Amino acid sequence: MVGAYPTMKKKKSLLQKINGLIRQARVPIYLHHFGPKKFTSIQHVKCWLLKEKLKCSWDDFIEEHARYYHVEKIPEVSTLKKFVKRMPFWLKNSIIALSTNIEEADYGAIDSTGLGRTSASPYFTKRIDRDTPLKACLKLSLYTTKNTILAFRLRAKWRGDTLDVPYLLNHAPLLAETNCLDKGYDAEWVHGEFRQRGVYSIIPARKGCRRGSCRKQMRDCFDMVQFWQRNCGEWNNSSFKRRFGSFVRSFTFRTQHSEVAARIILHNMKAILLRLFHDCLYLLKIFKEDKIKTKTPLSSSKLSQCSTSLRRIPLLPKTMQHKAMPIPLG
Repeated sequence: MVGAYPTMKKKKSLLQKINGLIRQARVPIYLHHFGPKKFTSIQHVKCWLLKEKLKCSWDDFIEEHARYYHVEKIPEVSTLKKFVKRMPFWLKNSIIALSTNIEEADYGAIDSTGLGRTSASPYFTKRIDRDTPLKACLKLSLYTTKNTILAFRLRAKWRGDTLDVPYLLNHAPLLAETNCLDKGYDAEWVHGEFRQRGVYSIIPARKGCRRGSCRKQMRDCFDMVQFWQRNCGEWNNSSFKRRFGSFVRSFTFRTQHSEVAARIILHNMKAILLRLFHDCLYLLKIFKEDKIKTKTPLSSSKLSQCSTSLRRIPLLPKTMQHKAMPIPLG
């Protein structure tokens, strides 16, 4: 019936994008050797991303939303919960790396934020005479460039900001040419981590800086113009929380890690669509101006420019091609 589901085309397009991302990540058919082979891990990953996209519980997704996305052979709720809890970290990191779709970056930023473990309102906290939060918040560290998240690290307990820098740099699909960090990351060995990888770091020195050649250079010759590029880290933190909320719905740490990873993947996919949308508008403007000036059909050069700009999303960034090896099952 026409008009029954006005957003069905949009839902189908979203499902196609998720399927393409799963194929590029080379998700193995099964993540176990001896378990039942009734459902594939590809089906589980698809349901995992769709559930987080809709911001609902597993029960609501199975009962109300799964049939509209043409998900065949829907697993049980307990099966999906166990899969999300057991999902390996390398699989989540590989999907995040592919969702970036960036081959190079000029500026990058590392920043951290907190995610609540509960959605209790301030009114409820006041009524129960509680001065401190109900549960300690999670610490989320992000390595970002423009409107894309390259890598993340989630901690159950709050630790120093500098401890997450090597992990983020090791798991990022690429490194930005210049990296801007706030004063909380001021340490000589943090500058050394970036210098060893052949990139630059801009970190304001703390008051009373007297040790470290890189720190003294930041103290005496600080470039405030480039340091303002650190705004991409603040923007991604704000966009991430405004879209998905400032708290997690899961209870255990592994499920919380999977929930945050799914949000980051969806955040990066939205950034890809925005880039394609703006490219289309720019090309349309060029074509209209060319048609008004020449009053002739589009030239071959313009058509080649269109095909180049609107080419298909590459299967893998150049920096990740050496990691595109067959993934062993289990």
